[in-house]
Amino acid sequence: MPGSPCSDTDCLRLLRMNNMKTLWTRLGLTLLLLVLAAPWVQAATSAASDTTKAGWWVIGMEASNNSSFYGRNTATRYPFISPSVTYVHRTGLWASVSAYQLFNTEDFIDQTDLTVGYSFKIRKRLEVDLAYTHFTFGEHTPLVNASTTDALLAKTAYDWKYLYTALTGSYIIGSDNDVFAVLENSRYIPLNPIWKGDIPIGLDPKVSITAGTQHFSETHTTTTTRKKAGSGGTSGGGPLGDILDPLKPGGGGNSTSPDEEETTTTTTTTNVSRFRVLNYELKVPLVVYYGSFEFEPSWRYAIPVNKLEGDESRAQSFYTLSVKYTF
Repeated sequence: MPGSPCSDTDCLRLLRMNNMKTLWTRLGLTLLLLVLAAPWVQAATSAASDTTKAGWWVIGMEASNNSSFYGRNTATRYPFISPSVTYVHRTGLWASVSAYQLFNTEDFIDQTDLTVGYSFKIRKRLEVDLAYTHFTFGEHTPLVNASTTDALLAKTAYDWKYLYTALTGSYIIGSDNDVFAVLENSRYIPLNPIWKGDIPIGLDPKVSITAGTQHFSETHTTTTTRKKAGSGGTSGGGPLGDILDPLKPGGGGNSTSPDEEETTTTTTTTNVSRFRVLNYELKVPLVVYYGSFEFEPSWRYAIPVNKLEGDESRAQSFYTLSVKYTF
């Protein structure tokens, strides 16, 4: 960089560090505002509400060291912050809007999700959640799911008392319509009884398997060899034709020279879709409840499998911090 006291590489590194600091500063200020505003919001809500509260608002903020989509990620890490607002009606209807801002990208907002859903119970321990989401992406977003536009989701969850099992099916609409299924098994483990603490703290370990459709092309090549028309199939051209000539041992009359053969090569390309296991995952979140706040730092390890050619996804750890305030 002409006239600059640092090299291009050093300047780029400093720019990224400054962007990182700016985003983390924004995150810290947002969380601070949530904490400071919580008592006022809670007091105002308590004064205005009665025993028949119509619904609840949930304000959230999430930060992670990388982004992924059903176990798939890019070779370049893209940490992000994601604010969200959700309203849940007592009937089970709910709606949410969330935005994703990736670090070191050209777009201020890389992804926005608008979701409406309905949650209900079939039995005491059986829950169902139906949802529809519309995605919009920034013009220069590097996200792997940037080609999607909408998603339909159906989730069923059953509490076995010692194990909590959830099965989620998703139909993703975009340049290629895809189907995904995620099977999760988890169990919340309270920790505060160990030291008889008043603040609810617990672990919620989860193991999941993700399967989905993959689209790729298969190429088949077939080679056939046949005699040229009118060649007669002989090299002697005598009256004996294809009959063995005793004067030519080895049946020279049946031999065919390469010049009399015609080779044809046919290549066929077929578009194929298959449903395969895509990802194995282990997630260990620490859940802390403090009044109307929920803090959830978590560690997640994802192992992508059955990768197609050109897929740069790799096994890696994800570190996430989520904060929610409900009123």
